Amino acid sequence: MSQFTSCLLEDLEIEECPSLTRFPSGRLPPTLKRLKLQDCASLCSLPEGLMQADNNKYASYLEHLEIIGCPSLKNFPEGKLPTSLKVLRIWDCWQLKPLLDRMLPDNASLEYVDILKYSNLESLPESLQNLMCLVELNINGCKDLECFPEIGLPLPNLRTLNICSCDKLKSLPDQMLYLASLQYLTICDCPRLSFPRGGLPPNLLSLEIWYCKELKDPVSKWNLHTLTSLREFSIAGGPDMVSFPHECLLPPTLVSIYMASLNNLKSLTVSLQNLLSLEELEVVECPKLRNLPREGLPATLGRLCIRNCSLLENRCSRDKGEYWPLIAHIPCIEIVATDI
Repeated sequence: MSQFTSCLLEDLEIEECPSLTRFPSGRLPPTLKRLKLQDCASLCSLPEGLMQADNNKYASYLEHLEIIGCPSLKNFPEGKLPTSLKVLRIWDCWQLKPLLDRMLPDNASLEYVDILKYSNLESLPESLQNLMCLVELNINGCKDLECFPEIGLPLPNLRTLNICSCDKLKSLPDQMLYLASLQYLTICDCPRLSFPRGGLPPNLLSLEIWYCKELKDPVSKWNLHTLTSLREFSIAGGPDMVSFPHECLLPPTLVSIYMASLNNLKSLTVSLQNLLSLEELEVVECPKLRNLPREGLPATLGRLCIRNCSLLENRCSRDKGEYWPLIAHIPCIEIVATDI
């Protein structure tokens, strides 16, 4: 062990070691910057020297920590995560007890947090607010996660927030409109979710809402027209819409729209003409969709994809469909027939 702690190791990856149960006691090499543990099915504990504690005279300078597919792992060691840590990824460690407030250091260097299938996570620690450098937060497959901290996510540098497959999550963080740096927001497969009080962050470039079936507010009340930097909008499943975008105003900055699995959507409306920057429109699996606007689609459109929309396919068929004169000017047209 003395040779291990004194070596000049900077990067350590341990993968697919089913017999590994624990690390030897003692510190990590002081030069270690990156530690990745993956698919170690019997691993029960993490290295003692991983965390910083008051009684630990050895500092850790770890910057990158990944723990993936270690189902026997139950606890972090006592102490706080290293203040030098920039990347934290925890995937598929279903017995691991959740991160506690005392484990996150104040004003940490953490820039990237990625959590997948963290079964014991019911709420996020309030000390998240101390992660002033955090740029990206991904939370996926946390089936027991119910809420964000009451204080919200006052993270001044957060640019990307992805929340997926959190069955019990009921609401997004309050005061999201104050996340002025947030540019990319993806929410997918959160069936109980409602929209945040106060509205969406004002400077979003990309918004994706997929399969959130219980959203109480219709799209028309999302105030998308206030998102004056929005370039990409993607929606699948979820709220009932008969026409689009007649019942919701969209910002003229949009470059790309993707719509899928909107089972009651019947019409695309003339309001699309107001989207003077629109370059790409993709519509997938909307079984009742049959109408395009008679006035045509925006002249800026470079790609139109209609896939598995059985009522619209023939009407848009090349040279024969009644809508072909309205779309023939588009450089790239993809009409994909409904699967049989």
